[in-house]
Amino acid sequence: MEEYKARNTSQGLGIAGFVLGILALIISFIPCIGILALVPGILAVTLSAIGYLQATKLNTSKGIIIAALIISILGCGNAFRVYKNTAPHIEKFGKEIQKAIDEELDEGNMEELERAMEKLEGEIEEITDETLKDVSDAASDAIREIAEEVEKAADELDDIDDDE
Repeated sequence: MEEYKARNTSQGLGIAGFVLGILALIISFIPCIGILALVPGILAVTLSAIGYLQATKLNTSKGIIIAALIISILGCGNAFRVYKNTAPHIEKFGKEIQKAIDEELDEGNMEELERAMEKLEGEIEEITDETLKDVSDAASDAIREIAEEVEKAADELDDIDDDE
């Protein structure tokens, strides 16, 4: 009975490795995220290797397990290949973006930005206790007026309900 469970376990590991290997192989062909195929790929290689060792120990079939190992290794290898080929392009793209930003933000733009920042700082410094009190009083008055209007509307609704 235990040998039967061990056979099923090794075959189960082979199937899990095969599925993860296919997933790794598919992900490895997707640009920009192909390197993420290493996660399921390494997991698939590990599961397949454990399943292969168990199958060898029990002298059971190893077909699906060997297929899982091959697919997993192909997925990991393709992920490395895609990363190796795209890394210089990504670095070049980043440098081009930085160059465009540097060209766009020339010295004149930076001076204009600094003047705007100084103006904002001056406006922020102009806020004093008196202006805060004035704003607070105005807000209180507005809330009081709204409350009065709501009370009038409620009274009118009550009068309409009483007439009916």
